[in-house]
Amino acid sequence: MSLKEDLTVLFVSFYSKNIIEKPIGQIDREIPIIVVENSQDLKLKEHLEKKYPNVKVVIPDYNSGNGGGANIALNLVKSKYALYLDVDVSLTKSSLEELYNSANELKNFSIIGPSIDGLKYKKNYFIEKNVIDQVHSMNFITGCALFFNMNVLNQIGNFDENIFLYYEENDLYVRSLKKNFKIYLNEKAKIKHIGNVSTDLLNKEEIEINRNWHLMWSNFYFHKKHYGIFFAYYKSIFKLITACFKFSYFFLLRKEIKKRIYLARLSGILNAMQGKKSWHRTKIE
Repeated sequence: MSLKEDLTVLFVSFYSKNIIEKPIGQIDREIPIIVVENSQDLKLKEHLEKKYPNVKVVIPDYNSGNGGGANIALNLVKSKYALYLDVDVSLTKSSLEELYNSANELKNFSIIGPSIDGLKYKKNYFIEKNVIDQVHSMNFITGCALFFNMNVLNQIGNFDENIFLYYEENDLYVRSLKKNFKIYLNEKAKIKHIGNVSTDLLNKEEIEINRNWHLMWSNFYFHKKHYGIFFAYYKSIFKLITACFKFSYFFLLRKEIKKRIYLARLSGILNAMQGKKSWHRTKIE
């Protein structure tokens, strides 16, 4: 078998038509690509499928979030491996080959991540260095590029769809390690990640508000799920106090955007503490 036969590449998009073509164009046209477009942009589907014969665009009935969108794509994968990519990444010529080569050499792995340009991992993220040359066993890797062993992923389960945004990969890592499946970093496979530009939407304030809400909600939910409610409160209480203070501060200063951001953080934490579902969504208008 070969890379072209063994791999499917996955993207989750939300109004990303001006961004997503860059990484798609860097992928061999014989490798199948699945794009889940959460914005229901039928024009993007028509454009991508016409221009790239290896691309299939799936449009859910509703905005399924990042993890939910990835799950839709993962459920369509028929290949041995799948590579999830954020839409704002840039690949090198050897990125996919390096990931594929290490996947064929490693045993008992669930996920392999590439080296991200400019990102240096903390020492406590490493479990064992140089399991093979420049490939390290990890307890955490950044989630912008994840190379999945589909056989193992089917045993672990896909992303937790209670999480709309943030911590979805952390949850997957914990579940993987609990089942003794390894997570690796391959430093020979290199990509660039721009970050925070995954959508073409012009209303950047609403995007920032949405991100802050979900960051706080997901932080509490993740820690409660895996470590218990008392630890979740421990991880969130300072954030709650800070959000209260900064909301009040910016309210008095009449700084509208800052006030709304910290109100969103406060709301995200409180909703999670009350056991409410992740409901906040970006306002498109």
